[in-house]
Amino acid sequence: MHSNHTYKPKIHIYRRQANNILSTPPFYPFSEFESKSFADKEKLNFSFEREILSGYCWGKGKIVLLVHGWGSRASHMSLLGRFLAKSGFRVVVYDAPAHSSTNNSLKKTTSNLFEYCRAISTVAGSVGLLHAIIRHSFGAACAAFTVSGTPAFSRYKIHADKLILINTPPKLVDVYKSFCRGDSIGKGGLVHLQNTLETEFKFSSKDYTMQAVLKNIFTDILMIHDTEDEEFPVSDIYALQKSIPNSKIFITEGSGHQKIIGNLLMMTRVKEYLLNNEK
Repeated sequence: MHSNHTYKPKIHIYRRQANNILSTPPFYPFSEFESKSFADKEKLNFSFEREILSGYCWGKGKIVLLVHGWGSRASHMSLLGRFLAKSGFRVVVYDAPAHSSTNNSLKKTTSNLFEYCRAISTVAGSVGLLHAIIRHSFGAACAAFTVSGTPAFSRYKIHADKLILINTPPKLVDVYKSFCRGDSIGKGGLVHLQNTLETEFKFSSKDYTMQAVLKNIFTDILMIHDTEDEEFPVSDIYALQKSIPNSKIFITEGSGHQKIIGNLLMMTRVKEYLLNNEK
């Protein structure tokens, strides 16, 4: 009796945690830099399901699509966007569902993995032939799922000549661990959380690993990772790269998980990769 009594509240906690992980992105305060991020941009709007996603664009040339991470926003990718635009590319970035680069309050505050991926497909289909997709963190995983046509996204599959993954999680399970960091739910709790997520959203986490997904992508892949990424260890990326023959790897140092987006060495490597037509 005592065991059953204590188990029910835990199930409630796991369901609430599941909702937070795949439904409610965290919010981070706006910086002064962000207020100037789009001073020289072209404004775009993308009609997605029952909402309008805000997009921004710089430059002319082959199209490069930037995809931000969970809880991030388009403005966080603007430094990279302007850098690549000056190198001769038309760079498009957008705010994913339930994310915003303005201080205006959001009408929509919840989203999920599956909606996130469908949005990538919608934006990609709206901007034209893609030379490259560059994505960070959770956005990297979602874009890979969409490009590969992973089970739930066979209808939303997209193509790009080059795929660049920045600080990507090797497995969806790694995302659960990252989002739960500091909650002290333990290994057993993590298993219950994963089971709850899979039941709520009707999917299997084992279908969503970078190793399985990238093997179904027959285009050029560059994986960029930082040695001090506190979310996903660089050792996992080295192991992943060995199993993906059509991939290259570039390692930065000292930027961690978030600051890598503004790392000059990273941006220079991306520019060279896009300009040199490497195979």
